[in-house]
Amino acid sequence: MSIGSAIIPQLKAAPDPEQLAERLDGGGWRGLEVCLMPRDVADSDAVRRAVAVVLDAAGERGLALTAEAPVAWPSGAFVRVDRLDDEARAGIEHSAEFAAAIGSPVLTIHLFVPMTPEEFRARGALDEAAVEQFLRFFARACASRGVEPLIENVPPVLRMRSGGVFLSPIGGHWRDLLEWGDRIPELGFTLDTSHAALFEHFASAYPTLFAVSPADGLRLEDYVAKLGARTRVAHVSDAEGILGEGLPFGDGELELDPAVAALGSAAAYVVAEVNEPDPAASPAMKAGYAELERTLTAPAVPWPAASRRVPEDRFDWETVVRRRDPVPSILELQERFAGRRVLITGGGGLIGRTLATLLDGFRPQSITLLDAHEGSLTADRRAREAPSLERIGHILCDVRDRGRLEGAIARTRPDVVFHLAAYKHVDWAEMYPEEFADVNLHGSWNVLDVAGASAIETVVVASTDKATLAASFYARTKRLMEQLTVFAAARDGGAERAAVRLVNVLGSAGSASELFLRQARARVPLTITDPGMLRFWITLPHAAALVAHAVLVAAEGDVLATAAAPAVLSVGELASRIWAEAGGEGAPAIDLLGVRAGETMTEVLTGEGEILGGERHQGIVPIAGDRSTAVAAWAVERLGGRTTREEARAIWLEAARRPDLVKVPAGDH
Repeated sequence: MSIGSAIIPQLKAAPDPEQLAERLDGGGWRGLEVCLMPRDVADSDAVRRAVAVVLDAAGERGLALTAEAPVAWPSGAFVRVDRLDDEARAGIEHSAEFAAAIGSPVLTIHLFVPMTPEEFRARGALDEAAVEQFLRFFARACASRGVEPLIENVPPVLRMRSGGVFLSPIGGHWRDLLEWGDRIPELGFTLDTSHAALFEHFASAYPTLFAVSPADGLRLEDYVAKLGARTRVAHVSDAEGILGEGLPFGDGELELDPAVAALGSAAAYVVAEVNEPDPAASPAMKAGYAELERTLTAPAVPWPAASRRVPEDRFDWETVVRRRDPVPSILELQERFAGRRVLITGGGGLIGRTLATLLDGFRPQSITLLDAHEGSLTADRRAREAPSLERIGHILCDVRDRGRLEGAIARTRPDVVFHLAAYKHVDWAEMYPEEFADVNLHGSWNVLDVAGASAIETVVVASTDKATLAASFYARTKRLMEQLTVFAAARDGGAERAAVRLVNVLGSAGSASELFLRQARARVPLTITDPGMLRFWITLPHAAALVAHAVLVAAEGDVLATAAAPAVLSVGELASRIWAEAGGEGAPAIDLLGVRAGETMTEVLTGEGEILGGERHQGIVPIAGDRSTAVAAWAVERLGGRTTREEARAIWLEAARRPDLVKVPAGDH
């Protein structure tokens, strides 16, 4: 359907007399997109009232008018393209009736299925037959009135006007629009630049939620290239991070000039869809309109150079645990981290790097990765895009060196510290207990003590489920570290301090799962200690969300937490699943190594006097119970603030071996 050769810039308004009057004040505007509200499609009378309001305000101005369907129906139920009930049928008909009555050649509807985070994680397969039924009805309702039906791409996180956070399993990726456009050729596209950018940013921060990554071609340039030929309307605004939607031109991170220039050769309408703090006023929207006019008449601007970074390994660990990763508490994390300063010790490790990537989506002021391993920090720096490196810095520093740690914290001035630096291999702790005491205890106390002296708001330290029973020396260092965390919180006047008992993280460096994957891909026998060992398992993104959520748990007054409902698998079953997911046929060949020093056949999440709480944030649960800090207090008192590192190591070794560090529970847990 031809709708004109010259692209027309538009403002945007609801069919509200006061808002329309404000939008059209000043004159010189060429077009207006009208966004219907639920009340406007309640019945035919409501449609006629909305039409009258729009034509009264715009009819004498010669404006090019277009229409957008509401995001919810009059009952308050959200529009869902997999739900064509009676209300949806009526709403679609009334929206198309409105579009035709105001002379709009197009009607846009969002390609989405809004779900709460809980629904999204528990969802089954998308009902494609229902989606097709909905979209075909939409197409017919429009075509019967001489209106072209358009579907619009959506952001990863939907913040509806009625409040709350929702996600959609469809509509974020450009390929979704192409797929449904190919199935139903009558459909054209509305391309939203801000939504496209937010989807790319979310895929960078937390790729498993939508099973995509930036390597899947998610730059705005890709959206324009893939959708441009069938794009009739472009919604143009800037974006930042994973929630900064509809920003004024130049206030975000997008290069909009190349997008507008490219869309100008295909689309018929381009809308300055800028979110105003006060919907009754539109200064940013009108400034955006002026920017659109400038760009459409200026020489074309080339796209920024594409990334040449090496993509990360895309092995799907969710298929191994056979459950979806948790949905992060987006709004709460945004509130805690946007514009803040973060420091991550052990930041060169895979969990630290993944955590930094997640937090970077909330656009903190700075993230500092502190690590004693030069190669890990260098690898992280080389893997990141230039815009991320403006926020993410690297410091080569050993947490055992208190003086250098103090200097690093003084320079970076973090609001939040994540302490992930540790030695973690159980059998090595039995061979080198003094080294584990030095890193896991002396280093941890340095972090906690310096944080207290520096009045740092929040510290989260990484413990382990092995600390529950403390059956090995490594586990005892982590048990004592938990005590030190509680001790520091009390000493520092109730400062936000929390320890997180991590479980086995699939694919983490040096883990059995990472070794199994390498062996499976090489089609060599898998080296297993004992196939009957039972362990808890989570994915790397779950681990990052778990540690990030610990900041929220700490603010809620809890000092100890762990993973919610981790997968429980024997090592043998884990090896078999990895072998199968890596493409191995039949059962894998296995080399048995035998149980190593310090290892146990089973692990537990809670010990005597401890109780798991409820899942306030997906993927994490607090652990309630009495918190003895007697051994921590004993060790800190003996350190005295003037102890040499060698003397401190001796104190930590003695403290970790004290029999009263942990009570051995009676019976099974």
